[in-house]
Amino acid sequence: MHTQSTRLTLREFTLADIPALYELESIPEVARYQTWPPRTQADAERAVRDIIDDAKATPRVVVEQAVSIAPQETQRTTRSSDGTFIGRVGGIIDPAARTLEVWFSFMPSARGRGYATEATEALVGMLREAARDGDVPPFDRLVIECDPRNGRSIKLAERMGFVLQSCTEKAFECKGEWVGSMVYSRGLDVAT
Repeated sequence: MHTQSTRLTLREFTLADIPALYELESIPEVARYQTWPPRTQADAERAVRDIIDDAKATPRVVVEQAVSIAPQETQRTTRSSDGTFIGRVGGIIDPAARTLEVWFSFMPSARGRGYATEATEALVGMLREAARDGDVPPFDRLVIECDPRNGRSIKLAERMGFVLQSCTEKAFECKGEWVGSMVYSRGLDVAT
């Protein structure tokens, strides 16, 4: 699976992405709201191998995509990027609930440009087509779960038309502290 949006390319992970995922997820600021600590090189390798294995599952319910700036965007912005990894976006489909829970993680240098919103919408569009083709289970609701301290994720969810469904103050213990959980959802008929 892969897709192109106006400014971004979303594609399957390969083993060549191990250094890029390590670079992204070894940053403490990026790992802060994840359930894992900053990744080591070995952690990043395991994660990429797991992502590649998930892509082979039938039916496929977990989809992770590497995100890079599209070549035409590179020319417009005179950036030196030529497909350089800037983040990742993914989703897990719950066939019983007919939901797609989405997530995203981007390099700090790529933030503030709308890339996470664009990549998330591109992922949803790609997976809707895949569901129509029978490549993934069907879904009719989108979900984003985030830590209440993660203002960027909250703003993205609200900007994309997601509505807060629940907020739990102490949802689970993670990295030695109790963290909250905010669950946002959106039907597929909401335009952004």
